[in-house]
Amino acid sequence: MSTKVRENIQLSGFMFTFAVCEPIKQRDMKYNHSSLILFLAMLFCFTACEVEFDPNEEWKQVTVIYGVLDQDSDTTFIRVQKGFLGSGNYLNFAKEKDSIYYKPNEIDVFMLSYYPWEKDKVGDTLWFDYTETQTKPEGDFYNEVSPIYQCVTKGKLNHSEALKQEYKIVVRNKKSGDETWATTRLIGDYDITAPGSIMYFIPKNGKNIMSCSWYNINSSVATKGEGIIAKMFQPSMRFYYRANGEETFTDIDFAIKLNTSSNSGFEFNSNIDMNDIVNGLKRNLASHKGKCSWTNRKYAFELYINSCNLEMYEYYSNSRQNDNQLSDKPIYTNINNGYGLFAARRKHIKLTFTKEDEKLQTAIKALNYGF
Repeated sequence: MSTKVRENIQLSGFMFTFAVCEPIKQRDMKYNHSSLILFLAMLFCFTACEVEFDPNEEWKQVTVIYGVLDQDSDTTFIRVQKGFLGSGNYLNFAKEKDSIYYKPNEIDVFMLSYYPWEKDKVGDTLWFDYTETQTKPEGDFYNEVSPIYQCVTKGKLNHSEALKQEYKIVVRNKKSGDETWATTRLIGDYDITAPGSIMYFIPKNGKNIMSCSWYNINSSVATKGEGIIAKMFQPSMRFYYRANGEETFTDIDFAIKLNTSSNSGFEFNSNIDMNDIVNGLKRNLASHKGKCSWTNRKYAFELYINSCNLEMYEYYSNSRQNDNQLSDKPIYTNINNGYGLFAARRKHIKLTFTKEDEKLQTAIKALNYGF
């Protein structure tokens, strides 16, 4: 007779952070109720959720993949780790490098590209090289170097034909021949249509509001469309400043906008409250209070429109539910023969302001941070 035991799973974090999640109805989400203790350590901020497993089952190793494609990035990184089932203390396993990472000669990591209407005709094959970083995951994990796989993708993902293709990440076990894989498509282009190059805020209902809008272009759900339409968008403001004599920047994220339309050319609108910018700077720059100053740049602010595709949105939505509810929840994954996430995002579309609103400049000076 088997005994079901609940354990906490630590999921690691997201290269694309959203600040607010609007309630949605989830459809056709792919879930797996895990029979494993999975140790994941790159893409997702650590959040706890519960799964059930049978400690009397035979030990089984499962491959875990985390990767996000961004056609505007010079290099693509893929995290590959192990999941395992065991009845012992999982913290002891997590502290051993060989328990959570593959050795370089144990697996091949590569990415195939092809047109969705010609899946049997593979185009480019990109191979990922093993490297190690000094990034340490939080918690009781192996805490020396962290293996990661990388491939230089500059110029290979940001052209019109690349946007039409589907991408398949494959991790092949050299000994067993088993393959763990997933597919995704890149996000199509979109343009910021408002505001213009001059930042200004209009008084509205006791607030100072800047209207922001953006527009999908060259995207279609049709088979031969140039990229897919993003599922979730988030505006963010980047502020450049000097602290302790060195130039740096900080990002302020605003409310998420969900795409509920599958039509290309759909326009999105978001109102940015000046107080949200000021409060974001107050929070983010608190450690540099009294040591901040303006840069010599012609501009101090940039507006970004971040986006992600359906797979990342579904993972994010599921993770939020696991955070906010005490009930047992399954783990979202779109990996075949394994666990994890392979998705796409964009953080390229930006607008540089040539002039800031005087009201905002006055509010920043009033922080008494040195500006």
